[in-house]
Amino acid sequence: MTMKNSRINLYSICLILIILQHSLARAVVVINEVEPNIQQHPQQHDFTEFVELYNTENGTQSLSNYTIVFYSQTSNATAYYVKELDNYSIGPHGYFVIGTSHLNPNINFAKVKDNIQNGLVAIALYYNLSMPIRKDDIVTNLSLVDAVVYHKYNETYEKRDVIDTLIPGQDFIYEDSNFSSGEESIRRCGLIPLKQNQFVLGPPTPGSANNCSVVSKATPTAMPTTTPKAIANIVINEINIENNRSYIELYDGGRGNTSLDGAFLVLFDGNTSAAYWYWNLTGHKTDRNGYFVVGRFNTSQYESPQIVLKPQFGLNAVALYYPQSITVNSTMMLTTQDLLDALVYGQNPNISSTLYSLLLPNQKVPLEDQMKINADHSVGRCFGLKKRFTAGYRQMPLTPGRENDCSGSLPNIGINEVYTDENMQFLELYDEGSGFDHLNDITLVVFDGEMGKVVYSKKLNASISTDYFVIKSDSKMSRLFTEGHSYAIGLYLSPQMRWQVGTSIMSSKNLIDSIVYGWNTDTIASKQVTDVLGNPQINATTIPNFNVSVGRCQGEMTQSHNMMHRNMSSYMWGLASPGEPNRICKDRELLLQQSKLRINEVDVNLQPGHDYEEFIELYDGGQGHVPLDGITLVLYDGARPKAIAYSLGNATNTEGYYLIGSNNVRKVAIDTYIDSLHWMQNGHDAVAIHWGYNTSFSSSMVETSTLIDAVVYKFLSRKVYPEFTKKFGTLQNPVIGSAKANTSISRCYSTDRVDLNAFTLTYLTPKKPNMCPPPVIFINEFDANQIGVEFIEISSKKTHFPLSKVSIILYNGTGDMYRKIDLDGARTDAHGYYVVGTANVEKVDKIVNITGWLEAAGAIALYYGISKQHPASVSSQGGLIVAVTYSVVKGHNVSQSLLQLSSRNKTQLDIMKKSKLLGHESQSVSRCTNDNGETVYNFTQDTPKKPNNCPTSISSTTPVTTSPGAPSTQPSTVSPQLKYSEFFINEVNPDSPGHDISEYLELAGPVNASLDNLTLVFYNANQENKAYYILDLTGYRMDSNGLFLIGSPNVKGVQLELKEHIQNGPDGIALYNKSSSFFSLYTPPKQEDSVYILDSMVYTNSRNSVKPRSLMSLLSLEQQEMILEDDRFNQSHDESISRCFSNLTSFQTAFVVTHMTPGKPNNCVLRKILINEVNADTPGYDKAEYIELYDGGYGYSPLNHLTLVLFNGNDGKAYLCIPFGFNQTDKDGFFLIGGPNVTNAHLTIIAPEGFVQNGPDAIALYQFVSPESMKTPCKDRNMTQEGLVDAVIYGSKQMDSLMNKLLPNQKIILEDKKHLTGDESISRCVFQELTNSAFKLSYLTPGKANNCSISNETVTTLPTPRMSTPSPTLPKVDYDILINEINTDQPGPDLAEFIEIKGPAGKDMSKVILVLYAAHDNKAYNVTRLQNKIKASGLYVVGTKSIKDADFEQKFAGFLYNTNRAVALYDYDRAKALLSQKNPHVTSTGLIDALVYSNHYSFTEQTQTLVKTLMTNGSKTFIEDSSFLKGDETINRCSNQSRTSSAFVLSLKTPGRENHCPKYPHGRKIQLRLKNADCNEWKTNRTLVELAVVQIALYINNRCNKCGFSSGYIKIEKVMCGSVVLDLTITASNKTQLDEVHGYYKNFINYTKTIKIEGKSFEVDQTCFVSCIDGNVRPRKGKKKSGVDAVGIGVGVTCAVLFLIIFAITILVYWRKKRHGALGFELTRFHDDDDDDGHDADDWTGGKPSFENPLYGKLSSSD
Repeated sequence: MTMKNSRINLYSICLILIILQHSLARAVVVINEVEPNIQQHPQQHDFTEFVELYNTENGTQSLSNYTIVFYSQTSNATAYYVKELDNYSIGPHGYFVIGTSHLNPNINFAKVKDNIQNGLVAIALYYNLSMPIRKDDIVTNLSLVDAVVYHKYNETYEKRDVIDTLIPGQDFIYEDSNFSSGEESIRRCGLIPLKQNQFVLGPPTPGSANNCSVVSKATPTAMPTTTPKAIANIVINEINIENNRSYIELYDGGRGNTSLDGAFLVLFDGNTSAAYWYWNLTGHKTDRNGYFVVGRFNTSQYESPQIVLKPQFGLNAVALYYPQSITVNSTMMLTTQDLLDALVYGQNPNISSTLYSLLLPNQKVPLEDQMKINADHSVGRCFGLKKRFTAGYRQMPLTPGRENDCSGSLPNIGINEVYTDENMQFLELYDEGSGFDHLNDITLVVFDGEMGKVVYSKKLNASISTDYFVIKSDSKMSRLFTEGHSYAIGLYLSPQMRWQVGTSIMSSKNLIDSIVYGWNTDTIASKQVTDVLGNPQINATTIPNFNVSVGRCQGEMTQSHNMMHRNMSSYMWGLASPGEPNRICKDRELLLQQSKLRINEVDVNLQPGHDYEEFIELYDGGQGHVPLDGITLVLYDGARPKAIAYSLGNATNTEGYYLIGSNNVRKVAIDTYIDSLHWMQNGHDAVAIHWGYNTSFSSSMVETSTLIDAVVYKFLSRKVYPEFTKKFGTLQNPVIGSAKANTSISRCYSTDRVDLNAFTLTYLTPKKPNMCPPPVIFINEFDANQIGVEFIEISSKKTHFPLSKVSIILYNGTGDMYRKIDLDGARTDAHGYYVVGTANVEKVDKIVNITGWLEAAGAIALYYGISKQHPASVSSQGGLIVAVTYSVVKGHNVSQSLLQLSSRNKTQLDIMKKSKLLGHESQSVSRCTNDNGETVYNFTQDTPKKPNNCPTSISSTTPVTTSPGAPSTQPSTVSPQLKYSEFFINEVNPDSPGHDISEYLELAGPVNASLDNLTLVFYNANQENKAYYILDLTGYRMDSNGLFLIGSPNVKGVQLELKEHIQNGPDGIALYNKSSSFFSLYTPPKQEDSVYILDSMVYTNSRNSVKPRSLMSLLSLEQQEMILEDDRFNQSHDESISRCFSNLTSFQTAFVVTHMTPGKPNNCVLRKILINEVNADTPGYDKAEYIELYDGGYGYSPLNHLTLVLFNGNDGKAYLCIPFGFNQTDKDGFFLIGGPNVTNAHLTIIAPEGFVQNGPDAIALYQFVSPESMKTPCKDRNMTQEGLVDAVIYGSKQMDSLMNKLLPNQKIILEDKKHLTGDESISRCVFQELTNSAFKLSYLTPGKANNCSISNETVTTLPTPRMSTPSPTLPKVDYDILINEINTDQPGPDLAEFIEIKGPAGKDMSKVILVLYAAHDNKAYNVTRLQNKIKASGLYVVGTKSIKDADFEQKFAGFLYNTNRAVALYDYDRAKALLSQKNPHVTSTGLIDALVYSNHYSFTEQTQTLVKTLMTNGSKTFIEDSSFLKGDETINRCSNQSRTSSAFVLSLKTPGRENHCPKYPHGRKIQLRLKNADCNEWKTNRTLVELAVVQIALYINNRCNKCGFSSGYIKIEKVMCGSVVLDLTITASNKTQLDEVHGYYKNFINYTKTIKIEGKSFEVDQTCFVSCIDGNVRPRKGKKKSGVDAVGIGVGVTCAVLFLIIFAITILVYWRKKRHGALGFELTRFHDDDDDDGHDADDWTGGKPSFENPLYGKLSSSD
């Protein structure tokens, strides 16, 4: 530690102490009481829940800087409610209550948006948070003051994040709902914060002192559980205390006929708290409606003339018991034991009574009004069936045995809006803004308008928490609101059971609000319905493209409400606005008229001096005199959040026009005058008309909900702000204006609202019809071959272009018209195509059901805007857009008049010639471009709705048959059967281990390209192919790498967060070039939307999944296989579905399962899969032939990218092709293709005489090369080495011609039937591809390991990599022994593990202790003192008995654990204490050497403590990757540096022998100059030099894709002064590699300003990488003075003393560490992290690493 760092740390400690002291001083507020109001019945609502805070000080305490947070464990320990308590305070020893508005006494803060939940929940109080906590944040204990954690179930929970974080070492409080029959709260009875044992259960006391004299038992006794469920639902419903007709009414919720056996009704005197009367109700039951009446009334089921409900001035009680442990009698005292319900009644609540405090604590008593009592009024329930809840009672007229009359207490809730579209319906309620009105006791009832019968009822279990409550239709309700019927909707304060479907019980009793609703005057509700529920009837209004609803309004154009219940006159029409104030309250007919308003012409004048002529013209479609009051023109600025609104008035003129402008616009009257020049900007901007007044529009946000029409335009390129793009991005590309005078943007081609394709540039025509040119459309392709498939394809430059006013006119050869086709209302598709044709034409838009509807000779013409009487002949060409003259049959000529429609003379296209040319019947005439760039028509294959299949070169002499004026542009062409898109799905991870927290989807496309108008839709094949998630990508862009990552929050680099899990499959994903508004949840994909698909895929994670053929067809994946993502492919960590073979879209074979690489290039390095065994000739009929593939033993390797091709040796042609689809190898790595008699075949081939020919033939395994290659029929495939993975050539004689095509210069395998007794196979005995000599004849082993023990065949072995001993110039170490080789993980059982130690021969190993550590607890699991001596070889082996000649034998196989472990050697004399301890903790005392290792990349952060304790700083956890070598590999030392992972590489196993280490003969000198280094220090401290070399090596290794480059490849030559120059040699295996590595070192110099070693930063000289002191660098003239800056005055006496103490300790520690060479260093990261410029160690991209290390050592960061 340097003096500077000591000073900084001192300041930090002082600052922390001051902050801590300040925080502790302010932490005087604690959580005092919590009432979650846990209900036993879900339908009950938490009305009395609260949280209470307490001020422990004598003075008033401000709550500013306090924050209260509610956490839920069930939502992954995240916050679901956060409230900052600024602007509140608590008085001395006072209380602050946060709760619902129903709580009594008054609370301090009432707006708790989310109820206090009842699960495993924590409530935490924070003070002085450094960063604010937000909703959905993970639980934290930073700045925590107090917390309480509770649950309603006394259970054990595996996930305890809220407990471990907030109250570690403690447990949650069990709020036992059976603790008492009433409410109970969790109350504090001590003032020690953060202690759960300070809380007990007891009666709630919000706003007052807790009653700690009644303390909850340690284990509360549960209430008896034998109470029948039906009895438990009985409540006291109504009482009448008038003496002549006193009665008590019980109610069972409407169930009816409930037995009352065992129940007792008891009356208590309020003065004595003793019973004075009781009834045993055994033998009785409620009536069919659920009522039971006791008392003096003619409706009583239990007549009791003795009943006396004392009306005395005081309080009395009625109680209902179901005794289990008490005895009910007339002398019993009041108790809550076995109590079901109770009601305290009286006339004076101020009289103290035990009845009140015990039965109904903290509640109001329902007081009787003597006037109402005398007028036959009772006390009855109106709100809910909650027991002992007095807030639900009201005084009302007597209703014994009948539904209570609550008409005097109805809630102020009304039906505010009704929307009944055919696709969606909703009903909105409103409470005039009070909020938190509960709806639990309200029933929604729908009546048939004609008969008045109930057709639907629904209990509303919710509350209005945001002023509005929206009821969306369910499946039953959605079928009701159909056209042709009338309905009445009523809100009743009564139980749902009363409203049974089919009954005629329409009533106004307890009716809160109602509306009578219909469709038109033909569907009028009956008088009996309107008299009860409302008159007159309101009728629906339907306006295309607008969501129109009926809403309650008070006058036109206001957002206020008139809650006059059942008043039909308060309803008007407007735009649907669920959950918001009603919009646009208008007369029905006026709304219809104004909805047809359109922006018709816009003049944004760029000419200097002419800005006064700018105008905007509106048009009402020709209606005329449409009032525009309540219409506003809004100008939106595209560059910033700014809008200017102008309220319009008056009406359109007689012709339907309305003009807004400045000054005199071409002598035309202005309707709305703008007194400003330059009032319209030049764009990129928008013009819009809205419903509303100018005061309704914000100047800083884009409003689209009230939008009638809009135009987005631009003249100049300007940056557009995100909100503008998000709101107006769906309006296609903006209209491009013109700087020419007298030019405007005019509507021409469509009257649809918000349609930019409708506009073009024209001459100015204010208040006149626009002067529209013909649209730019073409006849792109047609097929008139008269063989059943006939069509005409029209194309447009713009997508979705309107074809209104366009007509197709067909002329015969003589020039007479024989057919007309009007295209009004039609549009081209997402690719600009529109097809008219017979029904059998793919994706036809308009069907012509006439065979031969196109004649063999004639003309096809497109006309625009001509009269309905189309020209019978071609003498008139008015309105002509384009025409093509043709003749497809020899001898069929056309008239001269037809030829005048085209630009050249007569042209005949002969269908007979094209048939010979293409050999295909479905052929068409397509629009193409010849070599001179001219537009021509050429014979091609049919490509409806696809780019034309034009020849790559067309002679300029090809006849031209196009009409004048038709542009000669042509879309780019690709193969008609292939589909490409600039945006495509690149990688998907739909199934991650555990809880699917690492799911993601990655798109690829152009760099920084906008994703506007793109939509991702996820479909569930198990749920009728319905969409379960829709993701709108508008407003987002590709990143600078052309990628866009959508994923879970845990996925690094996510640009858009997933709100739903990606399901595991079988499921589908589709990327559409279509707005998300066109897609709906829970609906399957539409066939017509397939033309908008840019890319799609269908996948599953189970081989047993049934192929969802219908979904694949809808997603354009016909005749393809599902992608299989099998978790077994990579059992150590996660995998993904990655695009590797093609950018062809909607093409399943382009993907493969491999290691995941979110936000990075895909990992397309695939496992090696080879032909392993062939049985080509079996005895008999060849039904037991087979071909076996093998993946080297990995198992579950995908095969979809491979095809097996069998070639005939005679002609070199393929005779059989076997694609594998999404099959995979089995668990052992085999895949067997066999005949019908091969019982264990994974794929069976049935052929009459066997499927494998006897030879001489070849079997080849090909990898996917290109989509085009797959179109070649199998029989036409020739032998090629392109894409060849492996091959085997066999037969009875040598055929060089056959060998040279696939395996040149090799020998054929001679299959000798006599070689073995019985059958034999061609078996691979060396895992080397494309090597015939790797095979031998052997016994059959289908699906098993090959038998290679046959001795009469020579097997070619693999070439041995060049190895050498470590460089002798590497530095010596403190100790003379080192860990030399470790083998921790073998294939199968770990029977041959070992540790090899190197040292001087004869070294006494009893002086060494071997310790094995585990990372999960950082403790030793094996401590052994070694024995014997090191052999003459200098090597000492510790291993199992399987290791030959082991020097020290371990008794148990598998003694070295695989994951997150460490091996350490200790000096016995210094560390002997380890032998006497059980599982000692990791230590560096006496440490000689160590290595921390793992075989997993995902969990190396667990090894952090081991690495820091045992290894030198900068070391990593070494990964023993089992995939590195086929078979077994070990961790080999190739450098003498101790305690560093960079000294090791993965290599071949060599126990007791010399290690296999890389040798690189090529080297190049490099130098590193450190400007501010002390040369003497660096010359005497070799450790500094070594650590600098490690940093260089780490940098190079990161830049070469983790290629295994380490400090062992850098030779330290010498240290020179000036300041310090390290003279080094960098090595490689060849010159190419040397050049690459040298280039990476140059980058290191260019981009590294400083390196940090042993806590000190050294400045790198970036001007040189060699010859740094040979004249290129000027020597320094002096030494930098050292010293410590003076500590500033004013830190304080305490900090000064602390400084002196820490300074002294620092100096002591510094020099002691320096003495022992033990000072660590911190690796300076030159970029954000190790992964920014490459992949994780196992994520290679683009094939092999650029630095080809044959002994690839993989390291993974442990920090």
